[in-house]
Amino acid sequence: MPHFDPVKNHMKTNNFIDRHVGARLRFLRQDRGVTPDVLSRILGISPSRLDDLEEGRERISADLMRVLSRVLRAPPSAFFEGFSVTAAGLVRLTDDDARAANDEERLLRDFARIRDHDARQLVLTLVSSYAEFEGMANG
Repeated sequence: MPHFDPVKNHMKTNNFIDRHVGARLRFLRQDRGVTPDVLSRILGISPSRLDDLEEGRERISADLMRVLSRVLRAPPSAFFEGFSVTAAGLVRLTDDDARAANDEERLLRDFARIRDHDARQLVLTLVSSYAEFEGMANG
């Protein structure tokens, strides 16, 4: 039985989901400080194929996403951030909503790293006070 190689088997595409997933791949790669050449070598693909993946010209298979998740230390869901599942199906969030979701994730991740109880309370008070101020200014 032939071995399926997720890196060599691929499908050309050009739809908004593939472009979004590709853009998230580029973001995650850059966020982790990995150059295109290094990631290409790790995956055993050409830099031009990586560019096709990041531009959404080529669909990322489930097997390749599994490898990318392990290499970039990101869950598969990280490639779909910015999308929301509704009764109508998968819809893209607005750029503002996507940025807010990313900011929220970062805030929660960083907040969880604060061990000092008093410091955590200070951060909570600051965020709550600012949110209240924003509400009054915009309301």
